[in-house]
Amino acid sequence: MTDVSEVQRYTDAVIAMIRQDQGTGQIPADVSSLDELDNFADIEDYYRCVRLPAGDDEAAALRCAVVEQIGRRLAADQSGPWHVIWRRPEGQTQDIGKTAGYATQAEAQAVGREYLHAHGGGFHLRRA
Repeated sequence: MTDVSEVQRYTDAVIAMIRQDQGTGQIPADVSSLDELDNFADIEDYYRCVRLPAGDDEAAALRCAVVEQIGRRLAADQSGPWHVIWRRPEGQTQDIGKTAGYATQAEAQAVGREYLHAHGGGFHLRRA
């Protein structure tokens, strides 16, 4: 079983490095997943810098737990509620999001695209 404090320690260290890179502009501030992060940086470089163990089953379990926590933190940073504002073809706007909004920017973006495809006009997202 993976030690929770060890997972937390490595996760905190990697997130701090990601924040530093976001501060310098190397990584966009709105990165919300490991897949998006991979477009701008090699996550393995962060793991090497914090000396995340590798090579055996225990290290693999630790890495898996750290990866999961980093993904959750990145997603939480961009979490909602996000609202989808649709602009009708005639110019009026309407919030088409759920009352509570959408949990992630990606989810709201998908709803906006679907609505745009079905009804025309335009859309933008607003964070509540």
